[in-house]
Amino acid sequence: MEGSRFDEWFFGLPPELMSALGTVLGFALLGGLSAGQQNALGNFLMLAAQILETSASQEQLLQGQEQSRRLDRMQRSLDELRSELDELKTLFTPPPLQ
Repeated sequence: MEGSRFDEWFFGLPPELMSALGTVLGFALLGGLSAGQQNALGNFLMLAAQILETSASQEQLLQGQEQSRRLDRMQRSLDELRSELDELKTLFTPPPLQ
């Protein structure tokens, strides 16, 4: 499979099927490996998973911070516009009729 087709297939799997595939792969990797080899391979795979998790969580954190900054800027702009609108209302509000 091509990279993009595989990506679409793999990341489009339902959670239950992805879990089942992980289970099958885990049991398939057991065959013929000694306890030490299983331990080494398991630790290696967990390290790779931790690196992926750390990278993804940092990316999410940075995206959240940027979104928060954008929302803050938008709120300040909205507050400024409301203030300007209030000023315009006072300038152009006709005096009360007597």
